[in-house]
Amino acid sequence: MEETLEMSNKELDRVHIIRKSIDNEISQSKAAELLHLKSDRQIRNLIAKYKRYGPKGLISKKRGKTSNRAFDLGLKKQVMALVRERYPDFGPTFACEKLDEYHDLRISNETLRKWMIEEKLWVPRQKSSHIYPLRLRRDCFGEMIQIDGSHHLWFEERAEKCVLIVFIDDATSKITSLFFCPAETLEGYFTALRNHILRYGRPRSLYSDRHAIFGGADRFHHAQFIRAVRELDIESILARSPQAKGRVEKVNRTLQDRLVKEMRLRNISTIEDANRYLPEFIEAFNKKFSKEPRGQFDAHRPLASGYDLERTLTRREIRTLSKDVSFSFHNKYYIITQPAMINRLKNKRIEISQAFNGVFRVFYEGKELNYKPLTEYVDGQEPLNKLIWNHVRGGHPRVDHPWKKYAYQMALEKKIRQMELMV
Repeated sequence: MEETLEMSNKELDRVHIIRKSIDNEISQSKAAELLHLKSDRQIRNLIAKYKRYGPKGLISKKRGKTSNRAFDLGLKKQVMALVRERYPDFGPTFACEKLDEYHDLRISNETLRKWMIEEKLWVPRQKSSHIYPLRLRRDCFGEMIQIDGSHHLWFEERAEKCVLIVFIDDATSKITSLFFCPAETLEGYFTALRNHILRYGRPRSLYSDRHAIFGGADRFHHAQFIRAVRELDIESILARSPQAKGRVEKVNRTLQDRLVKEMRLRNISTIEDANRYLPEFIEAFNKKFSKEPRGQFDAHRPLASGYDLERTLTRREIRTLSKDVSFSFHNKYYIITQPAMINRLKNKRIEISQAFNGVFRVFYEGKELNYKPLTEYVDGQEPLNKLIWNHVRGGHPRVDHPWKKYAYQMALEKKIRQMELMV
């Protein structure tokens, strides 16, 4: 019975050339050249094997044998048991880091990837068929900051779904600010922007999507965020597609993988605990993934003394004062407690700057005003400024005018005390 041999194409070519050399149809030097061997001595060794064993002698002796550099089967079983027990949803690269960090097991990313694919613990991602033109990074750190809100089950089943506000630098992919909040709100973006400015300074521009927080189509008239960045002299740029701000989208995907698992390992289940952990995570993330910018100039500008950050990064509303210099805000009435300015403030428009903790400040033409709440507002009550001379009408009262007399001054002070007792 004839023996059946399995040979590769390379080995079949080798048999053909060796036969030609044995039959003296080609020289041994030419045979070595055709088989890409370094010397004709190797050809003589192959001829000797062919004459002794036939075509079987030209088959590689390594076939079916384990490589000398292969990992021990026991090590593979140990690693896969750990991955299956503790890191079943980790990617190969991240799982490799944790095996080294917690278990002192050092293997390459690609080896673990191969093992996880064999055990069906990892499915290779399909490459996208869409092609988008690459936008070059900005030259300097702080020249452009990409911002986005990432909605995800950050605490898995341990808590409700929430949002992570992400700020990354376009030139370096460095995370500059992270902040967890229950929903994608103006407060979350203002908090993240405040943290960025206090640490690095004012960036040149912010690159965002077309969320309503950033104003959408009518952004320059109604967006609180646009108003704030204008005051800070920061340019606001809106992307026209998710791919346009692909760097922050890519970081979001990485965070949804790594940050979720880091918080699981630390048993973090609340937004407060997560926000306390974020500085440590940012430092480790930037050390591993950030890049060096092409330019060494830091484009951030310092927060000069002319900027009131606490006033700028708040919600602003406009109110009109009544004749008795009172105003309503959130279904409550308040009154200005500066009698010297009552004539100037009658029917004037004031600006209310409300912080997210509920405290608000009142401004008129850039000057802050003092106010007190009114416990009760009675329609038709006598306005305080009726007792005061209206300088807008022009002229001055006569020397013997009743307003000049002592009795009137006493009545005015009494009226002011009465109104202060009402608050």
